[in-house]
Amino acid sequence: MKEYLDLKMDFMFKQLFGDPNRKSLTIAFLNAILHRSEADRIVDVQFESTELTKETEDGKMNRLDVLVLTDRGERINVEIQIVNQHDLPERILYYWARVFSRSLAKGQPYSMLPPTFMITILNYRLFPHETERFHTVFHIREDEEHFLWCPHLEFHVIDLQQFMVKWKKYNREIKRLPEYPWLMMLSAVDAKKGKIDEFMLSELEVFAMNEQEIREALEEWESLSVNPVNRYEYEMRLKWLRDQLSNLQGERRAGWEEGLKKGMEEGLKKGLKQGREEGVRQVAIEMLRSGLEEEVIMSVTKITEEELDELKKKLLDE
Repeated sequence: MKEYLDLKMDFMFKQLFGDPNRKSLTIAFLNAILHRSEADRIVDVQFESTELTKETEDGKMNRLDVLVLTDRGERINVEIQIVNQHDLPERILYYWARVFSRSLAKGQPYSMLPPTFMITILNYRLFPHETERFHTVFHIREDEEHFLWCPHLEFHVIDLQQFMVKWKKYNREIKRLPEYPWLMMLSAVDAKKGKIDEFMLSELEVFAMNEQEIREALEEWESLSVNPVNRYEYEMRLKWLRDQLSNLQGERRAGWEEGLKKGMEEGLKKGLKQGREEGVRQVAIEMLRSGLEEEVIMSVTKITEEELDELKKKLLDE
């Protein structure tokens, strides 16, 4: 049985798509995500340092992005995130501004600034109530007539959770999308659950028979997955990300528990008749709206999974 490590782990993603020796895979991946074809295709990239996107002053790398300059003069930053930190829209703007502004050398005119694209791949819902699509694209446009401010800003958000929903429904429309096999590759292994989706891998192998780039990507992915040095670094990165997730969930749980306690106290003081149960349900709804993980919501509010599903349906009907 073939062995594959989870490409949603940023370390593995950068190993496969951020290495100059595998540049052809990076180009194929970007053309698929950006829906580039024929004259619009990217034909070459130069890999650039991601020093611009380091987050901490001590230089500790806790983001492993892929940053390239294309032959068309565009800068493209690709980030993959599995931990929901709830400030992503602002962070993407911040990183875009850093990459964009530092592209201009001293004395150069502003017209020399390159179009700068951010591709953010997530394993959680960023806009759970706004859209059911798994690939959303953002620009700056005029409010009424919708014309572009300029073509220099473009954000792509790939929602792998929603992609899995569509894939399980076996939607024929998404099978025709150029990014379809690449997103299957990112979704097939789940390190958190320790599972590999054999059906998805089988479908990828069918694609590989007809598409050379997919075949090469699968071969490189398998080779990287069995490399002992890669496996060690992968496990270390996985441990670090699990610690981050645990810390974030602990902070959120403590905050919501305190908020719930205060809410209950205020409700009692006002003599509300609707009772504790309805108050807890309302808190759970607000937590769902905030995009908190279901495990955190159930831990804080003590509601059951069935009750949570009912609340989710209620939100969808609003």
